[in-house]
Formats: sequence, structure tokens, C-alpha cells
Amino acid sequence: MLGAARYFYVSGNAFKAIPIAQKARQLGLEAALPTQTTDALIAIGICSADSAGLATAMEAYADALALARGQQDRVREAKIWQNLGAALLYGGVYREALSCFRESLRISEGDASLNSLSAGTLTNIALGHLHLGEISQGLVAIRSAVEFPVDQKDSFSALNRVLAENCFTRLLVEAGDYQGASEHARTARHFSGLANSPRAAISASVAEGLAEVFSGKSDLGLSRLEGTLERARALKVNGRDTLAALVQAYEHVGSPGKALIFLKQLLEQQKETQEQNVLKHVKLHLERLHEDVEDEVAALKRLQTREEILEGRLAKQELTQKSQALFLAQVEVMERLAVAAELRDDSTGEHSYRVGRMSALLAKEFGCDDDTIFTIDIAARLHDIGKIGIPDGILMKRGPLNPSEREVMKTHATIGAEVLAKSNIPHVKMAEEIARHHHEWWDGTGYPGSLSGSGIPIASRITALADVFDALTHSRPYKQAWTIDSALAEILSLRGRQFDPELTDLFLALVSRLRREHDDLDAFLGMAARNSAFLQAREKINKTLEERGDGFPGAQTRFDMQR
Repeated sequence: MLGAARYFYVSGNAFKAIPIAQKARQLGLEAALPTQTTDALIAIGICSADSAGLATAMEAYADALALARGQQDRVREAKIWQNLGAALLYGGVYREALSCFRESLRISEGDASLNSLSAGTLTNIALGHLHLGEISQGLVAIRSAVEFPVDQKDSFSALNRVLAENCFTRLLVEAGDYQGASEHARTARHFSGLANSPRAAISASVAEGLAEVFSGKSDLGLSRLEGTLERARALKVNGRDTLAALVQAYEHVGSPGKALIFLKQLLEQQKETQEQNVLKHVKLHLERLHEDVEDEVAALKRLQTREEILEGRLAKQELTQKSQALFLAQVEVMERLAVAAELRDDSTGEHSYRVGRMSALLAKEFGCDDDTIFTIDIAARLHDIGKIGIPDGILMKRGPLNPSEREVMKTHATIGAEVLAKSNIPHVKMAEEIARHHHEWWDGTGYPGSLSGSGIPIASRITALADVFDALTHSRPYKQAWTIDSALAEILSLRGRQFDPELTDLFLALVSRLRREHDDLDAFLGMAARNSAFLQAREKINKTLEERGDGFPGAQTRFDMQR
């Protein structure tokens, strides 16, 4: 089973590999084989991370760590920390990734058999610092990475060196050392010949193109980068790095119009990829539900018919209970994907849970029925799922966004709605409406539809208040947290402009009452997050790191804010 999972993963079909690896894990547990079970969990983690399933990956790695540490298997433990860091790196959670990479290095230190792992870990550390704009720290890590020898006969070893030299080139470009960047780009080209891999060739070409642009050979570099993008598309290799390089290159030569063209292409590619990943993860999740979903839907339809005929209380209760259970089971995977996307600028992952709970409380104050209140609680958690399609450079930017970036950021509302609309999950219409319209303004100046007044769906108007309040009262990379009083004053000032006047009055009274009733308002609103298997796994990993004197930066500072 593990061999089959590896085959599908190497063949570029991680989604086919995941259920096979999950079956291997089950067999390993049944046969009490901890080593094979650990390997199966690692396979689940790698394939899930590769397909944007950070939540599933972290859950698998948390279990794998427990097994490896219990068996005192240092080699596997080092590999798990490395792969866990890579998963967080893919997810844009750079600080946490660095903590994991450091732990892998600590375990690998002095073990020559793990030199290749250490080299890759150091490259990933450098990449994390590059994304965070910490160039000097990245250069320290990458210089150590390229000191490890390359096995000339091992194409995988050569590929890793190409990736390291690409990272080295990009760091030197940021540092203004264009001569050094050109030298390392040439080294990347040399090793790409040994790797004999499309990915290696494209990575080397990106390094060369960037180095040429910043060394004054703009025409040559831009031509090389655009040619590399065409090759990547022809070979069906992910062109994200090439597009990002083209954006950077055209900005450098003073062509913002061209840079914007490639930025939009980057956004579209990320949007399409993430939409496909979400829908595939939902499909996998539904296939694993204990109850047959189609039978449940049919049962619900029968209950609806009975309810129409009998109009009995028992039928209504049964319908409600089954509807809620099915809805919860089906949106669970989307909820985890949305929370994983939030970790890029919310160190706790609890923002969406607080918004959902506050929205439900406000819906109750407004007089909604119990079924609607329940649905709003769950649906509002998905309000920002569209941010999975926003590039890290925009979502995590420190300081204000420029006009082009702001327009890109606004697309998260439409992206989220489109993802939810394509899911074919019953009862998810409200979540789609919330995702699409929670940035509409009462006076019609919001986005994406410029809706106004009661033309904005009521669930979206409710969620908008909860979302802005939570955003204002928690810090983000680009702002400090406001006090609750300051946030309420701001919301009051926007009554009738951004927010529904009636709902605003109810919301202000609600928050005042909740503050009196709960000493820790965040803890009360975020209670549902304590049941998240994903966040529980993340807490286990963080505790392990804390035992070693590290830990996820900011993980104990609950609740940050989103744009």
C-alpha cells in the first residue's frame, strides 16, 4: 500500500495517494506495526501538504511524531519535522515552519547519514527567511546549505542543489549583490544538467532570468523568464515561481502595467489550483463519512415530504437534527481549509470560530429561528475561505496595499463564493452568500456587487459586524489591536454607512452584555475551536517544541486579525 501511495505521489497524483496511505495507516495500526504506521502517516502528510491540505497534514504529522518519539526513532523524527516545516512553508505559515526546521536540524546534527536532509532543511530555512524579508538570516542558512556535497550520480541530490542555488540567487538579488546572484544562477544551471528534471531546468532558468534583469541585462532576462513560463505551461509544471519572478522583474525595470498582467495571471493560477484542491479534498472527505451521504440526502427529502404531509413536531425535529448533522459533516473539511489559510496572518486559527459564534449570537438577538442561528454559526466560519486564492505577498504584506494589490485582495469574496457554489453541498447556500457579500456596505459602496440596504442578505449583514469587530480588536502584520471600546466607537460611527442600523444597535448592546458576563470574551467566542482536530494537532506539535525551548511564535497570543 505504501509503495502504491508513493507511486501515485511521484506520478503527480497526490489525491489518489492519500486514501491509499490512509488504508496503509489503518493496516499498520491493526497489525501493531509502529514503524510502518509512522511511514504511512508521513505519506499522508506529504501528499496532503502537496495538495494544499495543511490541516490533514498537521494531524498526520502530530500522530507520526508521537509514534517516532515513542520508538526513539531519531531518523524518522528528523524527517517528520522537516516535512512538517515544508507543509507549513507551503501554507505560508513561515514562523512556525522555521521552528520545525530548527528542530529537524537539532536532531540531525552530527549524523552524516542525514546530511542530505540537513541540506534541504537549511534551504527551507533560507526560503522562509526570504519570504519574511529577513535577507541576512536567509543568507546565513543558505551558505550552510550549499556546503554539503552533492552526489553527482543522484538526480534527486542534484535537484535539491538547484533549488538551493535558486534560493541563494533570490536572496542575493534582494541583498543587492547582483554579481553574486549571477554566479549562483550559473551554478544552478550546472546542477540542473545533472538533475535531468523539468523542475530543475525551470528553477535554474528562473534564477538566471532574475540575475540577468537585476544585473542590467533586462531584455535578456525578461525574454528568458517569459520563455521559461511557456516551457512550464507546456510541461504542466507549476509556473507560480516563474510568474512571481516576472512580477518582480517588471516592477524592477519600471513596467508596472506588465507586472500587473503577470500578477493577475499568478492570481488566476492560484485561484484555479486552490479551487480544484478544495473540491477534491471535499470529495475525499465525503467518501470517508461513516454514513452514506446520498442515502442521507434521500432520507432528508423523504422527511421533508413527511413534514409537508404531517406537519408534525416530531418530523420537524428529526429533519432539523439530520440536516444539522449532515451539514456539519460536509462543511468540516472546508472549515479546516479555511482555518489553515487563516494561519498566514492569524497565529491561533480561531478568528473564524469567533466570527461564527458572534454572528450566531447576533442572529438570535435579531429573532432568527434556531435552525437559522445554527446555520449562521457554521456558515460564517467560511466567510474568508476565498483567501486561499490570494498570494502570500499580498495577504501578509506589512503596511498598506497599493491600489492594484487592494483590487486583488477584494477578489477573495468572489473566490470564496465560487468555491462554495461548486461544492454541491446541500444547505451551503448561506455560506456562499456570506462569503460573497460580507464586504458589502449598507450605503452601496462595498464590494463585490455594490449591494445596498436590505438588498444585502441578512446573514451577510450579520457576519459583517462580527467580522469587523474581531478584525479591529486583534492585531495583524499590518496593524495593532484596537481596544473593544475603540472598536465599538468605530462601528457606531459607521452605522447607516457600512452597517445595517438596526443590527448595529443590537450588536452594540450584545457586546456590552457579553463583556459583563464573560471575563475572557475571546475564550467564550472561540470555544468551538477547541473541538478542531487540526488545532488540537497543532497544539500538540507546539507543546513538543516548547519542551525543547522553541515553540510556534505567537501561538500563545490568541486571536489576531484579518483584512
